[in-house]
Amino acid sequence: MKSLIVLYSKTGNTLGVGKRLAEAKGFDIKEVTAMSDDPNNKKPELVEVPDIIGYDHLIFGSPVHGFNLSQIMHVYLSQLPDLTGKTIDLFITHFFPYAWMGGTRTLKQMKQIVETKNGKVGKMTSINWKSKKRELVISEMIKAY
Repeated sequence: MKSLIVLYSKTGNTLGVGKRLAEAKGFDIKEVTAMSDDPNNKKPELVEVPDIIGYDHLIFGSPVHGFNLSQIMHVYLSQLPDLTGKTIDLFITHFFPYAWMGGTRTLKQMKQIVETKNGKVGKMTSINWKSKKRELVISEMIKAY
């Protein structure tokens, strides 16, 4: 099974997690980028749009912006082709003290978009950047692959 991590990272935290996972497991990694990183831009223009063709396993990563999925990752996920037959996992990073303050909602938003593309979501991980258990959550996520 060939695996690809596709992520958007504004501050580098999501990218850092993705790189750790990619290095530990030998997964490919690609970033989604836009003309502007402004989280208030409701219709960002994507510059880098990673191609998922040739991959059986996809891991999508995103930060939480304003209690929701970042607009850049939302646009990327929405333009994906049919995901039938692909294994899909999700992870998000956030600074909120509790997952219910945006992390849980963001994972649900990502899952919903993936499901509209006939994808089935497996693992979903919320990484709280302020939590003392952050490193444990990241390590457990990596170990689960």
